[in-house]
Amino acid sequence: MVTLSTASSYHTHDTTDGIHIISTEVPVSRSLHWLKQGWMDMARAPGASLFYGVATTLFIGLSLMAARDLPFLMMAIGTSFVMIAPFLATGLYDIAYRLERGEPPSLLHSLSSWRDNVGNFGLYVASLGVIISAWSIITPLMAALFKSQSLLIIDPDAGFISFLMTDAGINFMIAFALIGAVVAAFVFAISVVSIPLLIDKHKLDAVNAMIISYQVTMENKGVMTVWALIIGSLVTLGIATLGVLMVVIMPLLSYASWHAYRDLIQFNDDSR
Repeated sequence: MVTLSTASSYHTHDTTDGIHIISTEVPVSRSLHWLKQGWMDMARAPGASLFYGVATTLFIGLSLMAARDLPFLMMAIGTSFVMIAPFLATGLYDIAYRLERGEPPSLLHSLSSWRDNVGNFGLYVASLGVIISAWSIITPLMAALFKSQSLLIIDPDAGFISFLMTDAGINFMIAFALIGAVVAAFVFAISVVSIPLLIDKHKLDAVNAMIISYQVTMENKGVMTVWALIIGSLVTLGIATLGVLMVVIMPLLSYASWHAYRDLIQFNDDSR
């Protein structure tokens, strides 16, 4: 039994797995508290945090280098990383989970934190993969559509930059930003709570976890909107530096997201 914290409202969720969940509405100001708690967790697990931060930096840097001659693919990679980040943070969630239980952080344990719920983690990854694959295909198709409708002659030597300076390029960026924001918001809604839930409650299946994550996000539109903007802004900053700042940003946001989950979700049973 978990003691409920002070809040304005609660919502109950009964899953098909027999797990009874109570979601809590929290104020927007809690987002700053989550960041503070995340920073404290980084200080308590510096080695593991550095490992995941460096790994993320290398992943982003190598991905962007591989696509350096394909600018539309680079844009797709950037937005796709924002979508897949919650899953990449699984190991860091595990470290935060161990820290709150008073256990020493274990890099080795965090690397296989999905093993107790491997089937449902696999289902979540498959679902996310479908969304990201579709987005990776849509991005160049949008660019081709806008370019084909433009009567402007684009300097082949300037390439992508020349395209962005045209009316067609500006329209493409507007469409890319709007559609990308909708897709990223949906992925955020089904992910922000689901991955921590799959770590915390091994009996819970991925479909229930994603549904609950979406419901909790809708119940907390204010703070979740602010939190999504914070995550999006910091990750964009990290990608803009070719991943360098992700050494700090990745563990900070991951630990903070675990504390967001703890604020938003509570249980009235001890099933696992």
